[in-house]
Amino acid sequence: MTLYNEAVEAYFSRPVGEYAGDHEGQAGSIAAGTWIGLRAGVQEGCLTNVDFRAFACPQIIAVCHWLRDDLEGRQVKACQRFDRENVRQMFDIPFEKAGKLLILQDALARLLASIQAQAGLDKR
Repeated sequence: MTLYNEAVEAYFSRPVGEYAGDHEGQAGSIAAGTWIGLRAGVQEGCLTNVDFRAFACPQIIAVCHWLRDDLEGRQVKACQRFDRENVRQMFDIPFEKAGKLLILQDALARLLASIQAQAGLDKR
């Protein structure tokens, strides 16, 4: 019997990468039980070398892996939308942990804000 669904098991068991991108967004706190940092580079308007670091439960770490894969190579302008409910269902995250997805959403928003500010990209 496993404690988590297949998506969580698959993503949680993967190693994290280098965490070496030029832009960063962080949210949460270790003291509060969830901290997420996202890093990425930008080349020709697309995200590259997307990676993360997280202090979180296995489900949120699995979502971070999924998000890393989802963002890699995407146009920066196409990364604004994060559907928390869809992600919650995909990873079978209990309602009592669903608020942690807001922390990931905040980290993503801060990463994109950093990119837009430093790279001079249009926010639209």
